[in-house]
Amino acid sequence: MARFSDAFLDELRSRVSLEEIVSEYVPLKQKGRRFWGCCPFHNEKTPSFSVDSESQLYYCFGCHKGGTVINFVMELERMDFQEAVKYLAERAHMELPEAGPREKSTFNSAQERERIYEANVIAARYFHSMLWTDEGSEALSYLYKRGLNDSDIRRFGLGASPRGRDGLIRHLQEQGFEAPLLKKAGLAVERDGRFADMFRGRVIFPIINAQGKVLGFGGRAMGDAQPKYLNTPDTPVFNKRQGLYALNFAKKERDVGHMVLVEGYMDTVSLRKYGVRGVVATLGTALTQEQARLIKRYVPEVWISYDGDSAGQKAALRALEIFDEIDGLTARVIDYPGGQDPDDFVRAQGLAGFERLKRYDAAEYRMLRAADDLDLTNQDGMTQYALRCCEILKKVKNPVEMENHLRRLVQQTGYDREILLRQIGISQASAPKTYERRPRPAKAERADDVCLAERVLLTLLSEGAIPPETVREEDFSTDVHRRAAKWLLEGKQAAAFVETIEDAEERSAAMQSLNYAPLPPDHEGRMNLAQTSLRTIRQSRLRARMAEIENEIKTADPARKAELYTQMQAIMEALED
Repeated sequence: MARFSDAFLDELRSRVSLEEIVSEYVPLKQKGRRFWGCCPFHNEKTPSFSVDSESQLYYCFGCHKGGTVINFVMELERMDFQEAVKYLAERAHMELPEAGPREKSTFNSAQERERIYEANVIAARYFHSMLWTDEGSEALSYLYKRGLNDSDIRRFGLGASPRGRDGLIRHLQEQGFEAPLLKKAGLAVERDGRFADMFRGRVIFPIINAQGKVLGFGGRAMGDAQPKYLNTPDTPVFNKRQGLYALNFAKKERDVGHMVLVEGYMDTVSLRKYGVRGVVATLGTALTQEQARLIKRYVPEVWISYDGDSAGQKAALRALEIFDEIDGLTARVIDYPGGQDPDDFVRAQGLAGFERLKRYDAAEYRMLRAADDLDLTNQDGMTQYALRCCEILKKVKNPVEMENHLRRLVQQTGYDREILLRQIGISQASAPKTYERRPRPAKAERADDVCLAERVLLTLLSEGAIPPETVREEDFSTDVHRRAAKWLLEGKQAAAFVETIEDAEERSAAMQSLNYAPLPPDHEGRMNLAQTSLRTIRQSRLRARMAEIENEIKTADPARKAELYTQMQAIMEALED
């Protein structure tokens, strides 16, 4: 998590209205100090999602997600902490503090980035308008031949760049943009002191991020011109290693549960045209770790959907290696028949054909590719295949998946199961057995009275409903409760505490502890509730100490027993009080 000063974050939260941000995603109705609506994180019909207008914290009593406006933006927009702060700071017209003692660069200022975004939007409209002129006729004809209609072209904002030297530059200069800025934006190149358009004589694909901002462009050449694809270079707002094409569409498809990763712009457009959802593409580079982590923000599963030829298969194997490094993200591979690419296949087979394609898990696909250069009709080829597959299976951790792959390998190769297990490095005794069933996990027990009492006190503290001197830090047992209590007793904001928690599960637990409901509406009722909760906590501690003493008495010497009986008497008197 990038670290900003507490003062900056406090000011940011004070200048950005949480209820206003949330209202852009779900309707809210105010009841007292809270706003209520249906949770944007899970499906529900009865509103259980609340926004506290005073603490500026949100919490869902159904799924227990909660946090500050920064956490909300991180979750809904799939941003990391630094990106969310930057996004909100731009909305609040706040300048980000410098990360370190370095010279300020004019072209890296917030104002400069906004000008580049503005230039990109105007450029996208210019390219789109060119498509319907004589200068764009070749590009338009190309798109029609690829099976697109006018509606598809408008949906994706496709365009054409004229072949002239500086048509876009002149158009943008008329709008008040200077050539050096256009160079920084990747819209112009400079040679011998003269500026020319970056994209000339190409079909244009605008690259738009999840927040709807035009970051840059991809351009496909007409005819045999080289390079075939040209992309915007790295700029203050764009890095091709860190983005994905069509992410602006995928962001709205939260219910899909996976992304379909392709290599090219046309594959993306074509699959989406035929109804395939969740499709995104890399930006003129092989898959990067940054892109893999970006996918993980949105979905738990990705389908690698590269060309079916040899090059595409090798690229899919390289992509699997990158996805292997991303915890919590499952990667599968679609293998297109006959060396077809996704565009050719979906145009011939449609959505139904795409949905029938097998999606191989990582080990299964690697085993499929292990046979590519081998002759499995002779023993040597089969032996090499078995050895390669055993190396692949060494990385499989899930016992059920291992069993499935073992069965298949036994059938394919004819080798005995025990032989294959020994080659993998697993003994028969520890190998997965299909007849064994794991017991179902027991249902989570309800929180005990002490935990509930601690939640009550933390909620009362966070809302300022009881004086801080009512409780002590040592009244709380769990680590997160103690830290929260210490934070609140020092007079700090609950929202600031929540932002110190990076782990999502721990943050959810903290938010649950800060949102006990319902609380009595009057001061007397809340003080009585606090006293009842404190009595529960302290009685529990005393009884626990009593049990420890009783156990120690069994083995203590006479002198020690006398001390323990004295302690026990004091505890009993305290319990009676």
